[in-house]
Amino acid sequence: MKQILFFLVILFQTALFSQSETVSGTYQLNFEGSNGICNETLTLNSDSSFEFLSYKKFDGMHPPESYTYGKGTWELKKNIVYFTNTESDLDSKHTLDLNNTEARFSTKSPRAKSSREIPTTLRIFKSDVEWLVGRNLVKE
Repeated sequence: MKQILFFLVILFQTALFSQSETVSGTYQLNFEGSNGICNETLTLNSDSSFEFLSYKKFDGMHPPESYTYGKGTWELKKNIVYFTNTESDLDSKHTLDLNNTEARFSTKSPRAKSSREIPTTLRIFKSDVEWLVGRNLVKE
């Protein structure tokens, strides 16, 4: 009985920590149009912290370039990543408030046997920051 309980505890811990390692990494969205570029980078660290950078440069925009930074913590529940930040995370540089932001994590199933490549992505489907909703960030 003790062996079975020990095995279940080890199995649960392995599944819990492996899921965090699978999600952590750098996700990017790069868009280049006829009148400018837009780059967004989201870094999910394995210690449950994140950093977000949005860089936009468009012709005719004033100022010509814009940088937006954000940081805080993230948590994975099922396949949804929840972002939160506190007052201490916001400062003169990190002004983007990502509270109430949620993203769906999707990757190729480990049971899938096809050779088709399916990128690991985060799709932001809920946020108080309107221009983030619908973004599909691809893991590097």
